[in-house]
Amino acid sequence: MKDYYSYISTKAAWDCTETIFLCAPAAYAESPEKAAEYAELSGWKNTAEQHAAVLIVPVTENGYRDMDVSWIPDFYDVHKNDFRAPGGVSIPGRDGVLWLWETMIYLAGYEEGADYAANVLTAHPGFFAASLLHNGKITDYSHADEEAAHWFVRKPHDYACTNREIPSAVWLSGTVDPETRKYFETCAHTDTEAQVTYGGICTEVHCCSGNPAQQIRISADMPSSDTVMDTFFGHTLRWKNSPDGQLRNYLGKNDYASSERFVHYCAQANGNDYPYTVYLPAGMTKDEAKGLPVVFSIHGRGEPSWVFAEKNGWQVLADETKEFITVFPDSPYNIWLIDRDRDSLKEIAAQVVKNYKADLERIYLSGFSNGAVFTSQQASTFPECFAAASPWNGPAMSMRIDRYIYADTFAESGYEMPFWIIVGDSDSKASADREDELDIILPANHCERSSEEVWNGENHYTEQAGYMEGNRFHTRVFRNTEGSVRAGLTVMKNMPHGAVWDESRAAWAFMKRFRRPAGSKTVEEITEE
Repeated sequence: MKDYYSYISTKAAWDCTETIFLCAPAAYAESPEKAAEYAELSGWKNTAEQHAAVLIVPVTENGYRDMDVSWIPDFYDVHKNDFRAPGGVSIPGRDGVLWLWETMIYLAGYEEGADYAANVLTAHPGFFAASLLHNGKITDYSHADEEAAHWFVRKPHDYACTNREIPSAVWLSGTVDPETRKYFETCAHTDTEAQVTYGGICTEVHCCSGNPAQQIRISADMPSSDTVMDTFFGHTLRWKNSPDGQLRNYLGKNDYASSERFVHYCAQANGNDYPYTVYLPAGMTKDEAKGLPVVFSIHGRGEPSWVFAEKNGWQVLADETKEFITVFPDSPYNIWLIDRDRDSLKEIAAQVVKNYKADLERIYLSGFSNGAVFTSQQASTFPECFAAASPWNGPAMSMRIDRYIYADTFAESGYEMPFWIIVGDSDSKASADREDELDIILPANHCERSSEEVWNGENHYTEQAGYMEGNRFHTRVFRNTEGSVRAGLTVMKNMPHGAVWDESRAAWAFMKRFRRPAGSKTVEEITEE
């Protein structure tokens, strides 16, 4: 017998797909037919449909006592590429297969299913972004003090923590067990409390002041599936920025679209539409932002700006420094292709410069993953348009890097282009060995390998300089013949295919030093007064 029931939203396509695991009461977990019935009764099938999600309901004939607490993560590992878009269209290159996004996995349990879900969450806290437990409690604490699975980085360096040290975001409803509540609040380091009404339900919200995403909700009444999704799951992610990830709040698709902080536009290039958003530093009007430089933050494959915009901390740094305008462009079908999209950023940049009176000589590129590849392609194809670039976690390619990631005309073009490359030491999709890239960017910037210096958390990325995770940085910097740092390669310790906000600070500190005068093949260095 099939050991699960699943429902795939008819809306699921090329956007990153949310995965909801629903642990039904025991009476509804005996067969796929009963599981399907509960998916309807609980509202989760309709909620999954509306949110373009995949819903998975485990089936256990003999009750949850026979189900291992690793069933859900094991299921994900085996079946994550088995779910196809009903319309047949997904992210290009996946042939209709949906991408069950690793940062957007949620857990909901009811009655006996909530007890099982609570035990799963105790054994695998880093696997889920947020959970709902109705009338459930932890019945097995035996996994709490085991070393965490570290499923984002299986073999981290000089890093270890137990399951109870990994914060969770949990909504406890119905009859709440005091010990279960205490356990999750302790894990989340909650130190603030508020009374909030969600969907008509009065709810205690206990948060960690250092990271509000580490949140425990308590309500006597059971929230509807729509309320849980709209106010909790749909605003909580577990970013891949460490071996166990980190909980983060984000606006979510609908609130991002209606946000007054992220202002939405659309450009056209080569017959395609390119939606993009503009983010001004907090408290600044368009008039006050006149003359500011522009930072493009370019999403990776499958990760549209409504997910990506709050990921790497550019908007936080913009609010702090008041030094730049941030632009988040979107690509067709969530993938950047050099032949199709080659003129898109130039068109967007022209609109931003016109609408916001931005500094045309100080336009910078930064991108993640597929966005890193596009960053390097754009910077080397149109170097006259940009003052510096910072590609992050660019995937390793089987083709020659100077033929794919960099334009083949760049080496002989005579253009300088300061580059700040960032990659993780445990990134399964992007090698930390970037010597072939250095062979391209160092000569272009008149840098010698003999000028190499090493910056780390002791001598550069300190708390005094504003870095929270400076101990993870290992940066090789290279100076040109005049002694100016024109290139850098940062390898982040214990970093999967993700990033921390400190990387934005480091990239901005590098890029903001340069401007490109109109028509110049060289960049000028800006000295602070």
